[in-house]
Amino acid sequence: MVGVLGAGGMGTVYAAVGERGEQVVVTAVHAGQAADDQFRARFRREVTVLRRVSGPCLVPLLEADPEADIPWLATAYVPGLTLGDHTAVHGPLAGIQLHMFAAGTAGALAAVHAAGVVHRDLKPANVIWPRTGRGCWTSASPTSSTVLRSPAPAC
Repeated sequence: MVGVLGAGGMGTVYAAVGERGEQVVVTAVHAGQAADDQFRARFRREVTVLRRVSGPCLVPLLEADPEADIPWLATAYVPGLTLGDHTAVHGPLAGIQLHMFAAGTAGALAAVHAAGVVHRDLKPANVIWPRTGRGCWTSASPTSSTVLRSPAPAC
């Protein structure tokens, strides 16, 4: 673990370094949530969903252990601001940025829906606008945990 990126209702989010030296994000569930059998069942389902979802503009789940004493999951690290913070600082998206974001969102939603998942938490706080200029969702699952990129030449 390198440091804390943030915390939310589900757990604490850490920056970490993966086994191959890559930057990753590890979300560790709060102990109180980990003790809740209903929460654990939802978390287990989320991990199952995240393992199924793949496609263009998606950053995949790298690893997870929903059965650990403190359940956790790891995804790729995408440095940047949330879409809400980005627009607060730079104003609304326009022109090519808006078109790229809209196309990426459509592609990401298509991939999510193709996996049989209905996304329930699309909001500016769950979207990252990375330093690369490509928009990213931080939420592909029903309860929010993975990242989707909007299109760029590499997408």
